[in-house]
Amino acid sequence: MRTLHRESIIAPMDALKKFNVPQIAVALDEPFSMMNVALVGDIVISVYICEGMLAWHRHVDIDELFWVHEGTILLESEWGEVRLRPGELAVVPKGVGHRSSAGMRASVLLLRCGFIPERKNGRRRLYALSGEAKLKRVGLHAAARALVVPFQFGTVARIEDSVVQAAWGEGTWPVEIPATHEVLFFVLNGTATVRTTQRMVHLHPGDFTVVPQGAVYQLSTTQDTALVRVAREDPPRPPSSPPEETTP
Repeated sequence: MRTLHRESIIAPMDALKKFNVPQIAVALDEPFSMMNVALVGDIVISVYICEGMLAWHRHVDIDELFWVHEGTILLESEWGEVRLRPGELAVVPKGVGHRSSAGMRASVLLLRCGFIPERKNGRRRLYALSGEAKLKRVGLHAAARALVVPFQFGTVARIEDSVVQAAWGEGTWPVEIPATHEVLFFVLNGTATVRTTQRMVHLHPGDFTVVPQGAVYQLSTTQDTALVRVAREDPPRPPSSPPEETTP
């Protein structure tokens, strides 16, 4: 049986940095070795190598999102199994027993909560009922192509309080500035440029960066570019109450 090697939790970034999944994967030379590389709110973005088979296990405190970059993995669970290929992802909710395996080396992005998850709002799940639901496989390229309007991110998955979204477009994107939370941009295809007042990074397929909270930034892309965004999902604001009438 092999077990995951987990690095220490990283600190939030205060400046843009470009990450490349294949370059990170090259540094992981053992099956199921892992490297934590970025933080988006309380979600840790890690790269791990799936090769061989892990033992069945469950996490009562955290959801796990498996996003394959290269190769193919089989994700088995109490809610069925899915075979994930490059650009596909699936979320295993907390409390659902699962294991991942791959006949040949595969590089995978793993997203999960990294801050004392067992105390987070007391939300735990000790077990799941077999057949209660099914794992859902999401193809990011297909999700981006299905969107009709450019620059409009559509949510394809949720993990804890964050969303994974896809979009496409060419030109300068409308963005919320300053950034209210950390936000990750990953290039599926095409090229993107992210600028802040301190730095600029050019991103190609397999590259991603995290815009720090509070940053003033600009995002632009070339033709046929599709992006994935990971960001915290703010709760909907309650409707405002009408002003009370006063008696003269």
